Amino acid sequence: GVELADQLSELLGLRSNGTNHSEERRNKFAMGEAVRHAGLRAVKQVKSESIDEIEKWIHEEIKPQQDDFKVIVKPMDSAGSEGVTLCRSVDEVRAAFDSILGKVNNLGLLNKAVLVQEYLEGQEYVVDMVSRDGQHKVIAVWAYDRRAANGAGFVCFGQRLLTVQDEPQVAA
Repeated sequence: GVELADQLSELLGLRSNGTNHSEERRNKFAMGEAVRHAGLRAVKQVKSESIDEIEKWIHEEIKPQQDDFKVIVKPMDSAGSEGVTLCRSVDEVRAAFDSILGKVNNLGLLNKAVLVQEYLEGQEYVVDMVSRDGQHKVIAVWAYDRRAANGAGFVCFGQRLLTVQDEPQVAA
């Protein structure tokens, strides 16, 4: 969807995002790196087609302790929570890696690499925005309720639209 819309609008000469940053809007690793390059705090992450490289990164960057090790393993170009796994050990990381790499995802794309990110505790928010000619507008802020259920690590129980009237901090 994102890449095709960018290509078509560019080919038709329409005002659009164009294709210069399509990857940052679709690829989860590139998205995180774009945040980092903008000077904002971003999740620690690595992408690789090598489990050895991922394990090395885990030991150097995450520095796992027996009682608090958590990382997220996911495909880079998928949708929703497809293939997203909360891993609490390096063995679980290996299993998640093997279940992703080389498989075709629900978008019909081959998973050529695997993304591993540090696990961030806390409330998940989604901010919907639109931009035009350098002007950026926040359209909506959502609080997501995701929990472990029925053997899955992330089941979406719902989303709550935050309003300025109900949640004054949204305006900040």
